[in-house]
Amino acid sequence: MYQFSAELGKIQFNSLKKRFCFYKFENGVTLNCFFYYGDQLEKNMKTKITLLTIFLLSLQCNWFQFGSNQTKDQTAGAVVTFLQGNITITSQGKESKAKIGDVVRPGDRVLTKLGRVDLQTFRGEVIRIKDNSDVLFRDLSGENHPNTDIHLWAGNLLVKSVKLKSGQNLSVSSPTMVAGVRGTVFSFELEKGSVPKVKVYEGAVAVAFKTSPKLLEINEGLSVENYNRLVKTLEENEVVLEPGERLEVNPNLNELVYLINAKVAANALTNEQLAGFRDFDSGLSKSESVISPQEKAEADTLVSIAPETVQKQIEFQNSNGSTSAVATIEKQHEEKRSEALNQIASDAEKIGLDNEEEIHNHYSVLETIHKSNGDVLSGAVVAQLGDVFIVHSTKGVFQLSVDDIEYVEYKNFKVNTKAKK
Repeated sequence: MYQFSAELGKIQFNSLKKRFCFYKFENGVTLNCFFYYGDQLEKNMKTKITLLTIFLLSLQCNWFQFGSNQTKDQTAGAVVTFLQGNITITSQGKESKAKIGDVVRPGDRVLTKLGRVDLQTFRGEVIRIKDNSDVLFRDLSGENHPNTDIHLWAGNLLVKSVKLKSGQNLSVSSPTMVAGVRGTVFSFELEKGSVPKVKVYEGAVAVAFKTSPKLLEINEGLSVENYNRLVKTLEENEVVLEPGERLEVNPNLNELVYLINAKVAANALTNEQLAGFRDFDSGLSKSESVISPQEKAEADTLVSIAPETVQKQIEFQNSNGSTSAVATIEKQHEEKRSEALNQIASDAEKIGLDNEEEIHNHYSVLETIHKSNGDVLSGAVVAQLGDVFIVHSTKGVFQLSVDDIEYVEYKNFKVNTKAKK
């Protein structure tokens, strides 16, 4: 069954009123409906629209499934190449625990709790979904499918794109924002009740507020003046982020966009609600944000395996999968992440830091790593991937497994130095 969104509008047509319904299904199919009615029937329209919705759901959208299968790209998908913790994939209404080699398809949803997962698309994008995230894959690239469209309901993503050709697209969105990408590495974070956070490590990302003028056009509660003002504001509020830059968002305008997207579809937004929002002068902007050594190291751990391995796995899963293909994925990813961790350790050694003050100044943190054998290291955790930690300490740079570490304790450097005096 396909999920869909509905937008409702009302237009005066001689002595009758015309109710317009726009249904958009997750598979991209749209349905336009019109209803004509007099004033005496207006009070019953909400009930009738609800009944229509229930009727469509009861049909389970069979016609749309049949029509979409004619053009569906069977290669559109992404493969789980690495994971930690408890990850759930919801596909066609069924939940399953994620495992290496699973294929995520357009319309699937991924939930992470105390865990994270890396996926690689057919085209080669690598997407890391971090702890406590809720992600909907609205679209995924395939052999004949040019778009990857990821919607973040909550949580944190780290994305590494490939160089896109003309006509190909990669976008990440939230309920209020959309980021368009071309050949880049960036993070997209959304905490509940907060504004989206976007930071670029390589390449460039264009970020804009996400709302459709169509939503505003069909809402009778908006005056022409307010409509023109709001559309102009939203169109002008787009920024392009480059490496070392992060997004700055006006929370008032972000709240307004959320209100529009949530309420206009239900024909519930009024002039009175809009009147309270007057701070439109500043919407989106950007500021410098130094890429920390830890952020760079994590981006370096976002490794990709051979594209043909991913493509074969997608094809294999179309015919019930292959155990040998899963083993190949695990082996290739282990080799690639080992290379990345070795390089991170090598780069840390070249810096030549050998005392607490230098380590603290470079990594902006100082930690004590208590090892299982009783040894204690003073330094900073530079990177972690799977069960391996890269630790830069006063005794050198070490790769430690999770079994080697009893616990890690954050140390306030200034307090400790005063105590030593």
